[in-house]
Amino acid sequence: MPTLGEKALALLATGRIANLPTVCSNVLAGFCLSSLLLSQSDIGVFAQTASITPLLFLMLSCCLIYVAGCMLGDAVDHSFDLKNRPKRPIPLGILDAPRIRAASYLLFIVALIILSLISPLTISLSQQPNHLYEGRATSIQTHEILLGCLLTMVVAGYAFHHKKNKAAALTMMGSCRFLLVILAMSFAHKAGSEASPTPDQWLAPHLAWFGTLLIIPALGVGAYTILLSWVASTESKPGVFQSRNILTVMLLAVPLASIAVVSQMPSSFAFQHLSYSVAITLCYLWMFSAIHALKKSKPIFVSKALAGFCLLDATFLAPFEPIAAAVCVALFLVALGLQKIAPAT
Repeated sequence: MPTLGEKALALLATGRIANLPTVCSNVLAGFCLSSLLLSQSDIGVFAQTASITPLLFLMLSCCLIYVAGCMLGDAVDHSFDLKNRPKRPIPLGILDAPRIRAASYLLFIVALIILSLISPLTISLSQQPNHLYEGRATSIQTHEILLGCLLTMVVAGYAFHHKKNKAAALTMMGSCRFLLVILAMSFAHKAGSEASPTPDQWLAPHLAWFGTLLIIPALGVGAYTILLSWVASTESKPGVFQSRNILTVMLLAVPLASIAVVSQMPSSFAFQHLSYSVAITLCYLWMFSAIHALKKSKPIFVSKALAGFCLLDATFLAPFEPIAAAVCVALFLVALGLQKIAPAT
């Protein structure tokens, strides 16, 4: 009979709690980049108190979707794990697959409810009647809800089908992180927009936040996800990863997408050379460390690469939002600490 402590640790492992800082980092990157581009000013998100509350609610909702997806995946993979990964909590009998599956559905529902109520909750928690965000916080935009539902469907679809088609599974996994960043970008327009939608406009999609520039970091995060998932998909197979050289070239190319973001940003932005240099250096040093680890262990590489999401996000943010980039680095350290409590993969 498993103890309460064993069940708690098993839940943390099944929910991949160690990866939640990377989810928050992706959300932060998308939110900050979108807010900066829309406002066309160098005033950071952390200097706008109106942005903090919806950002935190958005992080919470996305973390719940992530945990739900991980739990659902483990519940669906019960039979596979009995043969190939018998030391996981469900095959060991510490957790019950049907209950974990039911819990994942509940978390999906709670996440979507929070997502749909972020705007009303923001204004209700505001202590300032004439808050900057007030005119926009009560509106619920169609594209935000649709993106949240789409993200949830892709996460759930991955959980059910990732063992059936490897190419489709990698695409879905990359799409999950891509949509995570895009969803965060869609929420930032309310904090940066000058116009307050009237009640009859609340359900109309407002897509002023989206631009060609914003697709670059989202695609970068998606590509990075596909590459590390490529290795993760081979974890249960013995032997070394066969395409290490190709993976290395492609992986090292991803942070260079930040240069494209820098080159496309309006000239009014003050480019922070020092913070960008530090961020991209840290990102590449960690990537080389992960690639070196791949020679001996695929799980170690995957764990390192997962934590590396935060440093990749910092690279995109550092040129214009050093404080947010520093938060991403802090989240990276938190992710490493959580990996000592519960495995990241």
